[in-house]
Amino acid sequence: MTRFPVNAQEAIEHSQLEEKPIQLSGFGSLGFAYNTSQDFDYLRDLLQSKGVGKTHQFGFGLDSLIGLQVVGKYNDALEASLQTIVRHHENNYRPEINWAFLKYLPDDNLDLRIGRLGFDVYPLADSRNVAFSYIWVRPPVEYFGGLIVSYLDGADAVYRFDLKDSQIKIKLFTGQAKERAITSKDNSYFSLKGSRIIGGHVEYQRQNWLGRLGISQLRFKNDFPDIQGLIAALNSADIRNLSPTAANLATQLSFKDKTIQYLSAGLVYDDGPFQAQFMLSKLDSKTLSFDSNLAGFFTAAYRVKNWTPYFTLAKTRPRDQSITSLGIPLGINPEIDRVDAEFKSFLKATRNEQSSIAIGLRYNLNATSDLKVQIDHIHNQQRLIVRSASPNWNGKGTILSATYNFIFN
Repeated sequence: MTRFPVNAQEAIEHSQLEEKPIQLSGFGSLGFAYNTSQDFDYLRDLLQSKGVGKTHQFGFGLDSLIGLQVVGKYNDALEASLQTIVRHHENNYRPEINWAFLKYLPDDNLDLRIGRLGFDVYPLADSRNVAFSYIWVRPPVEYFGGLIVSYLDGADAVYRFDLKDSQIKIKLFTGQAKERAITSKDNSYFSLKGSRIIGGHVEYQRQNWLGRLGISQLRFKNDFPDIQGLIAALNSADIRNLSPTAANLATQLSFKDKTIQYLSAGLVYDDGPFQAQFMLSKLDSKTLSFDSNLAGFFTAAYRVKNWTPYFTLAKTRPRDQSITSLGIPLGINPEIDRVDAEFKSFLKATRNEQSSIAIGLRYNLNATSDLKVQIDHIHNQQRLIVRSASPNWNGKGTILSATYNFIFN
């Protein structure tokens, strides 16, 4: 089996047969998804405000997108890249520039880039929009869906070297986020603009094996306007007199200058027709408003000619199952009861717990396009990565998906 490309640039370069000073290439997906339940909206990731299910039981917006990339080569050592993607985002389709960088290669072992870069926090994270480059209809939602950053403005450096029959690659990056996160409330957003990102990873490849360890950190620059009323209530004299922890909890709720840290580990085995992937991540949050969690998935696929059946198990859960309490006796004052209920409701809304099992089939039409069908059965226990869930929803749903995916140049 030809190894599936592991990032967007590699996938597109696979289809380029000749060197040109200016190269125009692209990728896209036309997808259809159906949710058997009308009790919730199933999302691809937290960059979408609506999905399929309760809003529309079926639709094309979940996975459909198109991307264009222009690469200009000044010489063998210097080039510039620009990439824009049109996808369903914030209730509409609008183009967004997610790559715009200069790349300098001083030698065969070192790559230097500056500009707008993909957020390479997990394996495949910076290419999760290029469906042709991976096996699934969409990357496992439990693992990738909770990411709130897809690109950064900054710089990175990649150094690679060989060790006998293996290769080691070291990558470091830094920059600032520019996007805004979509919340569960309609027309409510959290600006990440100016938030500092720093990170890196080490990748080891030998014959059929590829392993990777990574660490990244996001430091929030801004506070979330929607919770300022709750923070003010916790700092009020009435609440502070009853709860000795209220002021400290108010401080912990804020985002400004707090960090979240991503730790990740991935292992890929690719031997002829058989491919397997196993990835784990740990998110450590220093703000009470963004829950710390653990996530992972396992995928196995086997190719027979142009057909590749596969299955995936995925899960995410909070690192701490307990809910922080104000420790306030209830029933004394209706306003105090309201603040306590709002505090608990907000914390519950930040928690992410879901598991899924998926089976699918990929059919390669040719060297640059494929068809995929996939069935996901999910069990959701905490609602962060779904939307518009009914109070009586049992947390279960089945998603039927089909996509046509392509790259071109």
